[in-house]
Amino acid sequence: MGIRLKVLAFLVGVAFLLFVLRSIKRNGMRPSYAVLWTVISTFLISVPALEPFYQWIAGPVLGIIDARHVIYIVLIGFLLVYVFYLTLKICQMSDRIQELISYTAIMETEKLIQEGKFKKS
Repeated sequence: MGIRLKVLAFLVGVAFLLFVLRSIKRNGMRPSYAVLWTVISTFLISVPALEPFYQWIAGPVLGIIDARHVIYIVLIGFLLVYVFYLTLKICQMSDRIQELISYTAIMETEKLIQEGKFKKS
């Protein structure tokens, strides 16, 4: 793995980590997102230090010739986990919105009935 890739991974990791820590300090990020981005930045920072370990994982364990591909695979894996998490949140919000629409419709109907503008069937 070239020195440029090591330096780039380290700098991007440090930048992400500083950004995440600043967002946590300002209460601008939820803890679940903070954990995910902290793990990603820690992984990027660890690339230069743990290069032999990643080469071992890439070669004998996974059968990948170039260890750089392990970095891409891990980062894509993290992003897939993030997208899956967001999908779950969207589904939960959609269900909650449907509940709120139903509740609002019931409350509007009851209000109209009390005002005598709408008759029960």
